[in-house]
Amino acid sequence: MKEAIKEFFRWTCNRDPEGWFSCQHILYVSIMVSIAVSMGILLGRKNRKKGFENKLKVLKTAALVMLGFELIKIVVITIRVKDFWQIRSMFPLFLCSIMLFALPLAAFGKGRIREASLDFSFIFGIICCLSGTYLAGNYFDNCPVLSFDPMVSVTTHCISGFSSLYIASSGLISMKKKNTWISALILLLFEAAALIVDILQTNTDYEHNYMFLMEDSGTPFSICTSIAGGNQVLYTIFVAILYFIYLALFYAGYYLYRKIKTPKVASH
Repeated sequence: MKEAIKEFFRWTCNRDPEGWFSCQHILYVSIMVSIAVSMGILLGRKNRKKGFENKLKVLKTAALVMLGFELIKIVVITIRVKDFWQIRSMFPLFLCSIMLFALPLAAFGKGRIREASLDFSFIFGIICCLSGTYLAGNYFDNCPVLSFDPMVSVTTHCISGFSSLYIASSGLISMKKKNTWISALILLLFEAAALIVDILQTNTDYEHNYMFLMEDSGTPFSICTSIAGGNQVLYTIFVAILYFIYLALFYAGYYLYRKIKTPKVASH
């Protein structure tokens, strides 16, 4: 039993990893994502007619649980590698980590900051969920599916997906045009923090490619590498802009959908 527990918490296990996009990986994340999606929609619909503060209680719980899991992960990994400064490779500044900032703002913020953060969490929650589960090749190529690192990661990212769908189905979104600049500012500040850390940690053994702002690492951002022609500054600008394009397209798609869905008033 003791050895089994140690094996669960190791990064390099004696068991061979099943691998990214293996049957085990797809089955596991599909079950977890399905649970998150179902709970988000069903609980959101159940609470739709409740008061605003009552609806927020679910998000507050989700935010605290997500932060709790992230803290546990940092503590366990720090103990495992016996290097406190390894925390520099675990800053939550990846694309799929943006909900660690946005969701607490949505749950505990006030006024227009809270409104914009709710919309932002709705917009980015699903993409964070999918990228941190189905596209998490780093975890599933190095660890067995049923081990500490991938299980914690999948759990936190499924909370992102749950929160996004709960916000939508419970009626917490407002998507007010006057708040779009706040959503853009949240994204800008997150990108700025990631870039600053990337630059400070360049040429070190610690993570220095947060938000894929320094290199594409084999991701679809390779198109930015091609367009930039190897120019580092241009590549970083192109990637940063792509995140804003996604945000803008989501807002535009939502407004178009609402316009089509809203019945036209017959003129007399």
